[in-house]
Amino acid sequence: MEVKLVLTRTELNEYIKEYTGRSLSACMQCGLCTAVCPMSRFMDVHPAALIRLLQVSDVDISKLKAIWVCTSCMTCVDRCPRDVAPGMVIETLRLLALRRGIEPRSYSEMPIDINTPTLLLVSYSRKLTG
Repeated sequence: MEVKLVLTRTELNEYIKEYTGRSLSACMQCGLCTAVCPMSRFMDVHPAALIRLLQVSDVDISKLKAIWVCTSCMTCVDRCPRDVAPGMVIETLRLLALRRGIEPRSYSEMPIDINTPTLLLVSYSRKLTG
């Protein structure tokens, strides 16, 4: 049975503000977060696009694969000129998903090949074990 978690834009923004202290409305879509993200090429929605998605629409968190691919290196947090902290936003979405019973993808669903960074596999293992 697939668990779905659709939250309105307002609900998500309030939840993110509560947990990160950051406002998504500050994002100017400069793309620095995506440019410095070592995992963006493996994500279904890269960090800048994820922030924009959260700004403008309701989101089904159960469909977001990027929240499980992020390695939480927080390089995007350091580089964000508007202090939106995309990495913290992704961690918040991951926490929300886990608290609502949405499980991470299995290894069989991951795009693993010879070019898959070790950091991705180690980080993903950490997420699977809690």
